[in-house]
Amino acid sequence: MGIKKIKKTTVVEQVMEQIKDLISSGAYKPGDKIPTELELAESFGVGRSSIREAIKIFNYMGVLSSQAAKGTFVEERSNISSESLTWSLLLGEDELNEMIDLRGSIEIWAMFKLVDEIASKSSIGNSVVKELKTIVENMRNFAVNNERNNLIEADFQFHNTIIQGCNNTLFTSLIKTLKSFLYNEIEQSQLVYTDLTQIPKEHELLLSALLSGKKSSVYSAYSDHISNIKERMRGK
Repeated sequence: MGIKKIKKTTVVEQVMEQIKDLISSGAYKPGDKIPTELELAESFGVGRSSIREAIKIFNYMGVLSSQAAKGTFVEERSNISSESLTWSLLLGEDELNEMIDLRGSIEIWAMFKLVDEIASKSSIGNSVVKELKTIVENMRNFAVNNERNNLIEADFQFHNTIIQGCNNTLFTSLIKTLKSFLYNEIEQSQLVYTDLTQIPKEHELLLSALLSGKKSSVYSAYSDHISNIKERMRGK
């Protein structure tokens, strides 16, 4: 196969490159609030839609964090590069399964921790359960209304809430690094569904296992969930 000419980068890619340079140079430090979409658009001389898309991607990568009514901030651990995880798109089946196993190992440990928190009736356990129930209810509504993008986001939030709830800073940081891979994994695995209502049902099973208080039930339900993900990713 012959070598093809390299295509010009898109406006969004150029915006991302500039924002990345501003962060790596220290112009935008961890915890800093970056300029608004309008301010960045005027500074870079591009449309707001390009700025919005670049910020959205950086949010998925865990580099930036957009907060409603507050603005967009540089993540505290944005120095942890998640760019390498875009290689997940090029991974072979064995490596892809290993990445899914890594994510699964972290999440199932977090679920075991939550079983203990729920059993002790701690505020953390109660808060996480309440949030998971809300997310599952939202997933049902998104599925019925065929809102696939919102369903993907809710799916990600479900799993992220579990990991955040375990209160392990190392795992939380690692998942931030895995964020782009995890989001892509969810997006790709959902593409094979013709009946979107199956997605909230699968997450209801995970929540039920968590509420059962039995770690054996959690392990069984989550193992089935991971196996289903691998199967869907193979067939995408």
